[in-house]
Amino acid sequence: PGGRSMNPTIRPLTDDERRALAAARLVAVESAPYLAHALFSVRPLAAVGLATFAVDAHWRLYVDPATLAEWGPQVSGAVLVHEVFHLVRDHAGRAAALPGPVDHERWNIAADAAINDDLLSAGLPLPEWVVTPANLGLPAQGVEEAYYAAISPQPPQSEVGCGSGAGDPRQPWEPAPDAPGMPGLDNGQVTITRRKVAHDVRDAEATGRGTVPAGLSRWAGEELAASTVPWRKVLAGMVRRAASLTTGRITYTYTRPGRRRLPQIVTPAMRAPRVTAAVVIDTSGSMTRADLDTALGEVSGVIKAVGGTVKVIACDAHADRARNVRHARDVQLIGGGGTDMTVGIAAAESLTPRPDVIVVLTDGDTPWPSFPTRARLIAVLTRDRGMGRLPVWARGIHVPAA
Repeated sequence: PGGRSMNPTIRPLTDDERRALAAARLVAVESAPYLAHALFSVRPLAAVGLATFAVDAHWRLYVDPATLAEWGPQVSGAVLVHEVFHLVRDHAGRAAALPGPVDHERWNIAADAAINDDLLSAGLPLPEWVVTPANLGLPAQGVEEAYYAAISPQPPQSEVGCGSGAGDPRQPWEPAPDAPGMPGLDNGQVTITRRKVAHDVRDAEATGRGTVPAGLSRWAGEELAASTVPWRKVLAGMVRRAASLTTGRITYTYTRPGRRRLPQIVTPAMRAPRVTAAVVIDTSGSMTRADLDTALGEVSGVIKAVGGTVKVIACDAHADRARNVRHARDVQLIGGGGTDMTVGIAAAESLTPRPDVIVVLTDGDTPWPSFPTRARLIAVLTRDRGMGRLPVWARGIHVPAA
């Protein structure tokens, strides 16, 4: 859905409008019961002249009463689910994390395509004019950031997209966060709501209550996954050993002046050596959903530890191309066949620049290289039975799957 007016009138809903929205929300809950907590957490407001629905970064839902009446409860309920998807999948935060100046129109198209692909596959009756990966010539079940990269730059539009809650700029008509009578959610409430929805998505998958779209399932796994390995300590220790430095020793740089002042002398500043890491993820058929969720959590930990981008290689018996990843949500889990992590490790070793550390995330049911790798190898195993098969020169860590 996309907007039509840059200057809607914002006001509280009337009683009749609330009843119409309640009917649409019941349709939404019936279609996507795992979103119930989020659907009842948004703060609805009338946006007269908007000609669509939108959300802001504080989880306020803007509804044009005329559009609500025109669409009826079935279509309005489906669009409600669409807007809540923007919020729970943190499209505002993800837009802010995109490299370079953000093309907001292109991001809105990419996010809408990813959401609508999920909703149409789940059978929700979205308006026929919505954007989908198919009508963009893109593959189904993709990730928003991948769609964004594949879409051509878009010319600036005078129309609002799905609002600042979807990653658009804050609109001039959006009330302040603490506007009287129009409060939004604070960051703590948003975090709690997202976690609750993620748990509800997992419960729905386990009990078969409704059809959980693939993109939302992937999001829930990432939301609930937390890195278990203290990667900052592990990698820092490897840097010290690789550089033959003792704890507390660092290198020097003249890129900025040091704090020590000497007459007529510019002293260097001190900095710790920085490690580069590549990650190989086992995507073979033996990896369960819990194994993959655990792997994604550890990817997040590695990214935070190195303080930037890591190269990630998905590998079953064949290695996919290395992809630069800034967030675990960007990982594409391609595979499903046999298992041979030696192929993925060899692909990581051939990268330019060569990584200092290669992290392999696997269930352990794989052959390993016969000779030590040039990079330090860390094997993170979701099942402890594979620990005994690791080569003695590799470091093994057992992280049970959630």
